[in-house]
Amino acid sequence: MDEKKISVFLITYNHEPFIAQAIESILAQQTSYTYEIIIGEDLSPDGTRAICEQYAAQHPGIITLLPGNRNYGPQGNTLRTLRACKGQYIALCEGDDYWTDPHKLQKQVDFLEANPGFSLCFSAVTIKDEMGWNLPYEYYYPELTKDVFTIADFIVSEKNIIPTPTLLFRNVLPDPFPDFFTKAIAGDMGIQLFAADKGKAKYFTEPMAVYRNHAGGVTKSQENLVKGNDKLMQLYKDFNAYFDYRYDALFRQRLLAYYKSNLIYNARDKHGQKKLTHYFKAMPDYLKYSDGINMKELVYYHVVLFFPFLLRFFKSK
Repeated sequence: MDEKKISVFLITYNHEPFIAQAIESILAQQTSYTYEIIIGEDLSPDGTRAICEQYAAQHPGIITLLPGNRNYGPQGNTLRTLRACKGQYIALCEGDDYWTDPHKLQKQVDFLEANPGFSLCFSAVTIKDEMGWNLPYEYYYPELTKDVFTIADFIVSEKNIIPTPTLLFRNVLPDPFPDFFTKAIAGDMGIQLFAADKGKAKYFTEPMAVYRNHAGGVTKSQENLVKGNDKLMQLYKDFNAYFDYRYDALFRQRLLAYYKSNLIYNARDKHGQKKLTHYFKAMPDYLKYSDGINMKELVYYHVVLFFPFLLRFFKSK
């Protein structure tokens, strides 16, 4: 296969009802650039593999379906698919999302070609809620008030700024990947940091893709959210060292915000011994990233944690 200008990274697992729409939305792209679709299908037990095989057979010059002789897991599948992407640019899409703008690739690559100081671009996204949650856009992604971002924005933001199916970036990924990245669970956040370290990011305000919220997605239970956030904070610590602490103040700011939130809000539903265990586990991380001890703040947190009735009393007065 001739080398393509753009590699479209498409990972999928158990997406039988959705994968055809994802692939069709990529094939519908109208662009003067050559592109390939690299599909990392992770040995799904449903019919996802058969659908991908059918499309690969129909488009042999465009679609490469990676071997599916075993299940690699989310990060393993991400890594092998990224390694297979050899284009000058890489665009992301997952098997349960899809693109809506047939000129997405053309617009994004045109911008990066004309602006060498930028290394990535992304757009707004349309939320397709199949769970009936009826939640506002801000539940999923922050409302953005500017169109140029730097790595500082991505580090300190408490929410993922970039909807994954809208991201396109220069292929500046390290080879080989650092060991910590091969064990991470937030692969999309890692990709953003690798790319944002090399240049600025451009935001297109018009939606170019659909993010689908459905029952087969990653569970959003409180326990899994805490575990996921803890692993994301470890990823930030690893990236801080990987970048030789050039962004140390920013990473410390983000880590402090998380551990401060963890100390208070993740204790709300705990009582007795469980609350004490949480306190002794969470307090050292909070203190580690605090620039000096703020006694007023510490007293307030102790009242919130252990004497909430006092807080209610003083507020009532």
